[in-house]
Amino acid sequence: MIFSPMIFVILSLLLAPSAVSQTCTPCDDVHFFLARGNNEPYPGRQGDLVAATCDGLANCGYENLIYSALFTDLSCQSTYDGTVAGHKQLTSYAERCPKSKLILAGYSQGGQIVADILGGGGGVSFNGCIQPSTPALDPNTSPGSRLSAVIIFGNTRHTKNQPYNFGNGSSYDGLFPRTDPAMLTGLDAYAGIMRDWCLEPDPICAGNKSDALVSTHLGYYDVYSGEAAAWIKSVASLTDNSDFQTVIPTSISGTVQDYATVGNFTPSGTVSTSATIAPVVECGSTTANGTKTSMTLSTTSKALSTTSGERSEATIVSTAPSSILTPTSADAAATTSSSGGTNAGSTSIPAINIGVVIFFALLVSIAA
Repeated sequence: MIFSPMIFVILSLLLAPSAVSQTCTPCDDVHFFLARGNNEPYPGRQGDLVAATCDGLANCGYENLIYSALFTDLSCQSTYDGTVAGHKQLTSYAERCPKSKLILAGYSQGGQIVADILGGGGGVSFNGCIQPSTPALDPNTSPGSRLSAVIIFGNTRHTKNQPYNFGNGSSYDGLFPRTDPAMLTGLDAYAGIMRDWCLEPDPICAGNKSDALVSTHLGYYDVYSGEAAAWIKSVASLTDNSDFQTVIPTSISGTVQDYATVGNFTPSGTVSTSATIAPVVECGSTTANGTKTSMTLSTTSKALSTTSGERSEATIVSTAPSSILTPTSADAAATTSSSGGTNAGSTSIPAINIGVVIFFALLVSIAA
């Protein structure tokens, strides 16, 4: 098959957090792991889903899977790094917090990463780049057995007619549907707690080429966060036991870039698998009084740069609050640490408001 890229533009959801203190309980009763979409800041559009789910729960929080997601980076590098980080972060948290209920959620590129974690990853992606293989997460041992719910929206590797598909795009393939039976079998093991949500006009998860609506791909969390949160609470047996409202402020604004000025952003190159990823644990949580707090980032990370397929590293310690990193890179929101230690303790983070950022995704038409 020949892949011919067509371009459309995605406008990101941006989060504007209030001042917070970098302290929170070590373990949440309910803990989200979020895999964001192309070029989104942390935690991206899924902040709405976390807010809707955590409302009414006494102790609930999230952390972001750490990967670049930059449109200038090699796509396969970003998805590979996110998949590896997901395995590491899930395992670490499950070992540290054996009583927490774990929720895995992903959007767009992050949807592919979530499915790669569960069913195994690897294969051809944008511009013919090859993503290295990664194993499936065993559903019978921790952390796979600890997952209480899995939800995906706008999956780039959406595969038609799977038992966990949801929405009127269920019978459509996405940009890069899975053809490996082993991957599909691995995902089937989670069908009882999983929804891969796709609507027919979505050009990403439904591969719609004739009457595609970009707004469909952009708007899932504006329209369906409440319904998705209700499903998560049901399948994960979460009980409302508080009347507070989780505060995760959001804002949306900006101008869509003209298609003709976008160009082909996705570089070609080879994925590096030599370096160990030690992701920063970046989380946010809620308490019974309705206060949203954040945790001091507990480990150093390797900052990734994959422009033109090259991958460089620098040890960093993030000082950003849990609800946001800058939309361009984890590096820009971090301070270089010569010692490799973390900035422990409780510190007040001033309110941050982010302006307009224009994002994109690639729509690929397939011709035999």
